[in-house]
Amino acid sequence: MSGLRRRLKRERNGAGRTGFRAVFTIVYAALGVLVAASFVLYVSRVSGTSSAGGGSTREDTFSHEMEALSAPDNVRVTVGKGATVRWDAKDDIRIIGYNVYRYKASDDPGTRVNPAIVSDNVYHDDEGTMFNTYAVAPVDTNGREGEVSIPVAGEVEPISLTGLTPTQEPEVIEDTTITTPPEKSLPPTLVSCVAEGMTYQGVWYKEHYAEVTGGVIMATPYGGDYCTYTFAGDYVAVVSTRHWNYGIMQVYIDGELRAEVDLYSSQLKVSDTVFSASGLGPGAHTIKLLCSGRKNADANFTFINLEALQVR
Repeated sequence: MSGLRRRLKRERNGAGRTGFRAVFTIVYAALGVLVAASFVLYVSRVSGTSSAGGGSTREDTFSHEMEALSAPDNVRVTVGKGATVRWDAKDDIRIIGYNVYRYKASDDPGTRVNPAIVSDNVYHDDEGTMFNTYAVAPVDTNGREGEVSIPVAGEVEPISLTGLTPTQEPEVIEDTTITTPPEKSLPPTLVSCVAEGMTYQGVWYKEHYAEVTGGVIMATPYGGDYCTYTFAGDYVAVVSTRHWNYGIMQVYIDGELRAEVDLYSSQLKVSDTVFSASGLGPGAHTIKLLCSGRKNADANFTFINLEALQVR
């Protein structure tokens, strides 16, 4: 009987130890799960923080899905000494400023003229002319640009040559080589700006005035635009108009820069020989007149112009 009691006691003690081990195992497993879950949560937070500097986040995704910024209203342009662009600012807390775009022709993709975001609702473009149009686009806090407004021309457009007698409206000439005879005949040594073989690259304006050589002048205010003419002769001269609208013209002969001619004058001077070169040698030569896009500090615009070339 005593042996039976001792066996039962051992069995109870063994069952107790087994139950204790089971409870310990369950508690240990629960702690393990908790630690693993905490680690996963920590890693996810760290990765979310690091992705904020690059890659998309929930905030980025949300902002991408936000409604696009609409273009400003009532864009208007006035032209004087340059072009002043004004617009009505939008009541949108996302907008931190605006970009202003200048167009020189209907098919021009446009050039942003402001070096930094404009925080005001007005911008003055020193190089703006009566032939430009302008558009404005809002910029949000992330530097993303909204809708661009419809390009607008200047409200007040001064003529490029005050004091002369216009005989007809100006014409736009783009990337063209003249193939028709000039409207008026000139002496043999004078080559009209619209003579056959004259090539114009960029956007030029064919203006008609009674006082200039041959009644026609070709002008452009756009830096980088140029005209060329190939001739046979030992001498060439450039006949142009000087005026307060005109800037600096670069003259090349056979690819060599020969001079930078400042066409500014406080007084109107037509048919002025502004450049000449001799001793060019026999054979064909090409003269190139390039708009530098620069001007005298007193000049209003950066126009260059050509009335005629003198060749002999």
